[in-house]
Amino acid sequence: MIFKSTYDDLNDQQLITASLSGNKQALTRLIQNHQNYIYNISLKLFLDPEDAKDATQEVIIKVITHLKTFKGKSQFRTWLYRITFNHFLAMPKQKMESLETYKRSVYIEESSHEFIPEKVIEEVRILCSTAMLMCLNREQRLLYIIGEVFNADHQLGATLFNISPQNYRVRLYRAKKDLFQYVSGRCGLIDSTNPCRCPKKTKILLQKGIVDKATLRFNTSYRNSIKEVIDLKKDDVSDRIQLELAELFRETPFQIKKELDTILNEVVSSALTNHL
Repeated sequence: MIFKSTYDDLNDQQLITASLSGNKQALTRLIQNHQNYIYNISLKLFLDPEDAKDATQEVIIKVITHLKTFKGKSQFRTWLYRITFNHFLAMPKQKMESLETYKRSVYIEESSHEFIPEKVIEEVRILCSTAMLMCLNREQRLLYIIGEVFNADHQLGATLFNISPQNYRVRLYRAKKDLFQYVSGRCGLIDSTNPCRCPKKTKILLQKGIVDKATLRFNTSYRNSIKEVIDLKKDDVSDRIQLELAELFRETPFQIKKELDTILNEVVSSALTNHL
């Protein structure tokens, strides 16, 4: 898994050498090893699939066009995700980066008991849980996504964010605390005393056109959950108070977007034509 401390970047190094020699297949494979992680981080960070795809495309272009500047002084993974994180943090505010915007769109009122397929309700559960991250600022969200959702250890997280392990732990702790305080008493998936309202929210979001039964955007394009992809064992989680909250995000889909392969092919072809 990309964010495990035992990650072996030998394959990355071999692919980089071949890529810089003009091997299209090697360059494509190098980026494909990471592009779905970049997309899923972006999706959790920005909430909107189109914004996430655009951000991922921008990172892919930046990584490929700067690949020749990689000198091997760090792991390629470190170099790539520092570029990714810096790019995400520097982006203009995206359309879903406002908790108030989302809250206004799902104002709950009494409604009839219309049957709604479970897969559509699950779409709203994923949307709602991810929207809760918007109570954090962008840096906090990114720290939480990497440290809690993708379960990077503190040493690796500190390396990727280019800060000290102590600073990383402090920032991650604050993000976890702020998120937990916001969620407590609001989400029925976490707080059994507050019944889940996702079915009611689903009807309202369908009425407003925010969710489309025929075109799901969150409960789609996946074979595994994030938890399955990162191969998380229960013993890997030491903070039991935060376990259920982190699990809420880890149980969501790890999306595989075929459109990214098309984008990647175009970017790789252009880069090699221009000799990277």
